[in-house]
Amino acid sequence: MKLLKWRWQWNKDHKKGEVSMKKVLPFIALVGLLLLSGCGTDMKKILTADGGKWEVDEGSSKSTYTFFDDGKFSVYDSKDNAAGKYSYDEKNKKITFDVSGRGTFIMEKVEYKDGKINGEINDRETVFVKEK
Repeated sequence: MKLLKWRWQWNKDHKKGEVSMKKVLPFIALVGLLLLSGCGTDMKKILTADGGKWEVDEGSSKSTYTFFDDGKFSVYDSKDNAAGKYSYDEKNKKITFDVSGRGTFIMEKVEYKDGKINGEINDRETVFVKEK
């Protein structure tokens, strides 16, 4: 009898507006799935989409960067061409370019917005625009 009385009291308390865990857990699971499913963007997919060609206007010349799925890239401009490997650090928002035989440079504060990739290379604003 005491068990029935306790159970009745517990049900009575929940009718006062308290929310049971059975109602809360599905909501928490949904929020968790949304966060884990990648509400953000995958920079490698953005770089390599639609052939992976991007233009960078460097004042006197325009360079064309081509990014590949295997982590390699190539650069072409009117004066020179080069190739190497790239990697993206999601935590620090950095793209590291390792140009074969020439060294490494880092694009910091990388942000994808309005179809452009903005960042800084050697404290200079750099904008990658998707080639049409």
